[in-house]
Amino acid sequence: MKRHHRWRILIMSETDQQVKRFSLHKIVAFSAIAIVFVLAVSVTVTLTMLNQLSADNQALQEKINEQEGTITAQRTNIETFEEEHEKIESDLVELSQLETQISEMITALEPSDIPPVDEDGPQGGIELAINESTHEENSETIELARLSDTGSSLLERYEKAVSELDEVRSDLKTVPIEWPADTDRITSEFGTREDPFTYAESFHSGLDLADDWGTEIYAAADGTVTLAGRDGGYGLSVEIDHPNTYETKYAHLADIDVEEGQSVEQGDLIGLMGSTGRSTGVHLHYEVFNNGETIDPYPYMTFLQRVLND
Repeated sequence: MKRHHRWRILIMSETDQQVKRFSLHKIVAFSAIAIVFVLAVSVTVTLTMLNQLSADNQALQEKINEQEGTITAQRTNIETFEEEHEKIESDLVELSQLETQISEMITALEPSDIPPVDEDGPQGGIELAINESTHEENSETIELARLSDTGSSLLERYEKAVSELDEVRSDLKTVPIEWPADTDRITSEFGTREDPFTYAESFHSGLDLADDWGTEIYAAADGTVTLAGRDGGYGLSVEIDHPNTYETKYAHLADIDVEEGQSVEQGDLIGLMGSTGRSTGVHLHYEVFNNGETIDPYPYMTFLQRVLND
């Protein structure tokens, strides 16, 4: 049987027209079909890949946008942390400067408003022997604290603080500026005096305030109670360590309302006035220490009062 390798294609139109005949080799026909098929498959695959790449690109762009948002947020946080860090450092510097200024201001305060001393009133405390070096050193401290006028310009700078007294108090919470008892009757000052028991010249390391039995005694500044009990000739006593260079002592109490290790705030009730220990009557023996050395409490007790009056 003879095989035909060609396809005959007849094209007929009108009846009176001649029939057009074409001959197409089978190989050409199959090749054309194959080419069309391959092209169709290629186009389909290409379109599918393009759609997938477009989707992947969109997803990648969204992820990039998300990462950029995260990076922006982190940069903002870093800037905020840096600003807060700078503010904290600035606050610490200001607090340090304030502490220095306060010390200078205290030495500049003049004793013009000191209440009269009632030497016949109750006194007490521990008798301290006087030697030349101690006497001279404490005399110089007293003179510097009460008679120096080098801090007058600093006092002028604080005149504006009158309208912001609460803010000033907040800054000075750890400095013993609070009056420690509800009385202004001073019966013995800080410094050299005649001992009320031996009548010999001695050094009085604190300041005595007298009033009725049970008068309330207050913490002069924020701090931690390091002693709450009997302390030899001081009788019932409270000592408070303040979070800086200061300590305060409250002696001859009738009752103690705090415990060792307890945190107290400026103005908190810590005990009641009495006459325990080496005492001639009802009073508070009050001491202030700076870097372990006793200093005159009075300029600290009257600090805010003087700022308001100037």
